[in-house]
Amino acid sequence: MSEAVVTVEDAAARFGELVERVHTQREAAVIVKAGRPLARIVPIPAPGEVAEDLIDFLRRWQIEYPEPDEGLAQSIAESRQGIQTPSDPWD
Repeated sequence: MSEAVVTVEDAAARFGELVERVHTQREAAVIVKAGRPLARIVPIPAPGEVAEDLIDFLRRWQIEYPEPDEGLAQSIAESRQGIQTPSDPWD
């Protein structure tokens, strides 16, 4: 995703246009003051967009790491053994 750099003054003067640009062009905007980044306006993902990104990531991960990580599975099992059931504060 590309980012537009906009000064605080320009963002204030053209806020409606800026929001519309972020929305329609799916382009983030970084708001700067005296050359320092202060804030970022980003488009909200469309429904399903986040899920698709996650699915793509998991597919790439599966290709890059096809073998299961037994060390991770063992670490998870060991960490679960150390978890104690919380007590009920109302008892």
